[in-house]
Amino acid sequence: MPSLYEKVVSVIEKDPDNRTDFDCQELIGWFRNKSPLFLSLKQDILKDVIRHCVFEKKEQDDVIIKQGENGDRLYIILKGKVSIYVYHDKETEQEIRQHVERVCSKVKLERSALGQHVWTSGDGQTVGEIALIKEDCIRTASVVVDTNSELLVIDRALYNRSVRDVLEKEFREKTEFVESNPLFEQWTSRQRKAMAISLKSDTFQYGCRLTKQRQEVDNVYFIRSGEAEVIVDQGSHRNQYPELWAEMERLLPELLPPNYGMNYSPYETLKRKRIAHRQYPMCLLGANEIVGALELVIGLPTFIETCTVTRSSEILVLSKANYQRLFHRRSAARAVDMLKDTLCMRLFLYIHRSQLSDAYAPFLKYLTIKLRDTESLKLLKSKHKRRTGNGDKEFLYYGFYEYSRLEKHDQGLVKLMKVLDIHYMGLDSFLPELETSTRVLMELEKQMKDWKHRSRGGGGQTEGSSKETRSTRRAQTAKNGTRQKKKYVVEALNEPPKLEAFLRSKTTL
Repeated sequence: MPSLYEKVVSVIEKDPDNRTDFDCQELIGWFRNKSPLFLSLKQDILKDVIRHCVFEKKEQDDVIIKQGENGDRLYIILKGKVSIYVYHDKETEQEIRQHVERVCSKVKLERSALGQHVWTSGDGQTVGEIALIKEDCIRTASVVVDTNSELLVIDRALYNRSVRDVLEKEFREKTEFVESNPLFEQWTSRQRKAMAISLKSDTFQYGCRLTKQRQEVDNVYFIRSGEAEVIVDQGSHRNQYPELWAEMERLLPELLPPNYGMNYSPYETLKRKRIAHRQYPMCLLGANEIVGALELVIGLPTFIETCTVTRSSEILVLSKANYQRLFHRRSAARAVDMLKDTLCMRLFLYIHRSQLSDAYAPFLKYLTIKLRDTESLKLLKSKHKRRTGNGDKEFLYYGFYEYSRLEKHDQGLVKLMKVLDIHYMGLDSFLPELETSTRVLMELEKQMKDWKHRSRGGGGQTEGSSKETRSTRRAQTAKNGTRQKKKYVVEALNEPPKLEAFLRSKTTL
């Protein structure tokens, strides 16, 4: 007995005149489940698509769309996988089209010559729709088949009377999101248009995971509507990022907890390990928040957090390759700086939540420093460079100073002389290292205190006016009863607050 997919293929392989109403009606449910594009179509319109669409088979390395050419059809992948490439080394569309034609005319296709790989599409996904939406109908990317694939083709005439409204509405919503987002405020119209084209719209239901901690970073997620919960297992950070953790131990060991590295009994070790690997709920993210950007800004290979949708949410997905293509430009530097500021505010919230749960959060603090004080970290790294000379002596470089490593008793003498402020052999150059690390930690502590002050309603007020405001709030709360006062404390300190409701409305950035 043939499968349902084989029955679908047997129908759409026929000439449109030979496809009966009964056959088309029977396949409506399958098509709705196969592609989100058909979910909102009326039954008569979807039946028209099934009757007049074209079925095509493509082999590996076939180029179905060439960047720069005019487009008059879109493709829905029924089976298989395709890759999307964008070439942007030429200035004009004519030069791009000529280059792509030369690449495709070769016997063996060289994919890297087609540009940067930005996306991979699989079963049920649509490619080639942008050229039909745009007025100039120019293809913005090249599409190459990865594995032997079967495609459903919709030409312009069928597009105009069936799925046009759905696709144009989706593209209009993506464009409005980009235009209204302050992150892209300084971008040119061409950059914003490229951003809108690169975003993929998707709907996630309750319980779906956007990211999973330790999973490889592949996308950035913009929450257009809905809500998602962030959970972090801080005990995994040491094994998850061994190089960064070792760097933190070397540069800023003061961030580590006081009992770090101590030996415990097997029972106590197991107990501490269980406590360390506890899942901490950090916050709820709402509309206009970003998930996965921290990892790409800092350069982390895997996700630092698990983000789960808590109700039906509209999500815009930007692939890692598209992020690198659009944000790793000089013209996008301001957007990256704004993104860093937003991520720092979120890390402050994570650290605050961790400290309420008796977690030390050293790695989160180090990531905050990497975002806000990169110059100081570079200075600390330059002072920790080591190089072995021709002999057995090991040299240390602290700024412009160079000297050989001393024996243990000499090191003790040097420490004593530094305490007494006696300069010897240029070894006073140790002092800037201590000053730099101390300054970095003091700056982080100051920023955390400032964040707490502003997040509790202090804003940009002075200390005196802040105390007055807090006392006024207490007086007003007392009039309304003690129950309301307790509720305020729970909201601000003990429950994971929404960033949009708690952080942004009560924080003057």
